[in-house]
Amino acid sequence: MKIGIVGAGPSGIIAALEARSQGAQVILFDANPIVGRKLAATGSGRCNLTNVHAQPKSYYTSSIDFLKAAFSQFGHKELVAWLNLHGILTYATQDGWVYPLSNSAQNIVDILQAQLVCAGVEIHLRTLISGIQEINHAFKLVTPDPEKYFLVDRVILAAGGPAFPQLGARDNCYTILKQLGHTIEPKKPALAPLLTEAGVFHKLQGVRLDVGVKLLVNEKIIGQTMGNIIFTSWGLNGPGVMDISYLVSQNSQMPLELELDFLPYHFSDLQKGIIQFENQAIPLASILESVLPFKVVKFILDQCHLSVQKSLLDISKSEIEQIFYTLRHQKVTVNGTKGFKESQVSIGGVPLHEINPTSMESMIIEGLFLAGDMVDISGPCGGFNLQWAFTSGFVAGNHAGSQ
Repeated sequence: MKIGIVGAGPSGIIAALEARSQGAQVILFDANPIVGRKLAATGSGRCNLTNVHAQPKSYYTSSIDFLKAAFSQFGHKELVAWLNLHGILTYATQDGWVYPLSNSAQNIVDILQAQLVCAGVEIHLRTLISGIQEINHAFKLVTPDPEKYFLVDRVILAAGGPAFPQLGARDNCYTILKQLGHTIEPKKPALAPLLTEAGVFHKLQGVRLDVGVKLLVNEKIIGQTMGNIIFTSWGLNGPGVMDISYLVSQNSQMPLELELDFLPYHFSDLQKGIIQFENQAIPLASILESVLPFKVVKFILDQCHLSVQKSLLDISKSEIEQIFYTLRHQKVTVNGTKGFKESQVSIGGVPLHEINPTSMESMIIEGLFLAGDMVDISGPCGGFNLQWAFTSGFVAGNHAGSQ
């Protein structure tokens, strides 16, 4: 049994090792000059491998049952054990983000490449697969050189999506899949920074803040989350907005608005502080600074037309209520997302109803398997998308190699 795997990212690497462990002959292709090029850049170079809380309900998908079928074979715990077995030790942060003990994404790539070589996987780098042809229940993998092609019994497509084109990302495999008869949902940025109305938060540039985020269409909430954001000259960055950016991409023709809560975690602490010092001539700004950066305090008080010197003795109940409301209902128009160059993943690709979730095999082309970003599934920041890449690659490699 000879298996060709297109894409030497996390999905392709784990698929190659699993298929090889089943006794299959495995050929791994990548157009890049090195394996795991995008993997080496993940987690700001630390490699956020997975998340303790990664489970089917964590993902943006049309079918939770599809994810349940895949995760039941290889979920978070199985991945951590697999990594350990292959020489990659991990630790989890308090919020569940899992990193290698080395805190080095490049180390992970080096270890996995060594495992590929040790397992006897044949690796072809700088090799673009530009087409796939079915020939007598087998496949011909075509390259731009008409004299250079490969014949294999089965194919695993794990080529990734168009996010991070500066790291060699391509989307040509979607064209190949469409030619083979698959439906392709348009690829759009996900986990991307948001472009917002100019000037609204210009005085907060550079501030990082944990916020509650609601995405609205005509005052109706279509998505919400909580997380850290960064105010910039062009909009908002950070997990707090990136986690709902897929909804911005999906609803780009609608009038979109964000509503931010500047105190999603510590509003009650602020209330207690005001009560504690309400009979003292202490500036209100000092109480606000116990839970917020001064730039935010000044921004809020300016909106309420209040001086930073105004004391609790001089402020009215209605003014306090106004401050509370202003803190928790900051609105700004959303103009879209940054492009693929600044998005971590993408949505779209092959719809789930065209894939067998227990094997990741195409329901249209027998012997063709799909993994990672080829499939229309996306997760939030924090290792969820690498978990899906490893999960889908493991399932595809295991089943392709054992049939």
